[in-house]
Amino acid sequence: MQLLTGPDQVVAQGLVKATWTDDANLTTRIDPAVAHYTGQAELAVAIQTGLAAKAAGDDRTATIQLGRAVKLANETGNDATSRLLGKVVDVENAETGTVRLKRDISKLDEMALDTRSTKTSRVK
Repeated sequence: MQLLTGPDQVVAQGLVKATWTDDANLTTRIDPAVAHYTGQAELAVAIQTGLAAKAAGDDRTATIQLGRAVKLANETGNDATSRLLGKVVDVENAETGTVRLKRDISKLDEMALDTRSTKTSRVK
């Protein structure tokens, strides 16, 4: 039983499943679900950083970060985010993250990408 406590009270509790092992290969392996969410968090940071750089007029950083986002979205199979990124950048190669910033970007498309980049989705 794992407890989350606050000042003088138990805030939440739940069961934690653990398997004890001396096998280093088992203890250093990353669970696929954890890896998925870590990748999605990295994707969100790349999008947020890229959009902030674009807004600041730093096209080089924006291109690099949004290219990274395209690569991560491609690797994780996040098709919805890939479609949104495609409205902000021209994708030359999704596997390498090679992109060009589009000249005329709809503010609505940019806002949709910004807002949706922080949405969590279930692992397939």
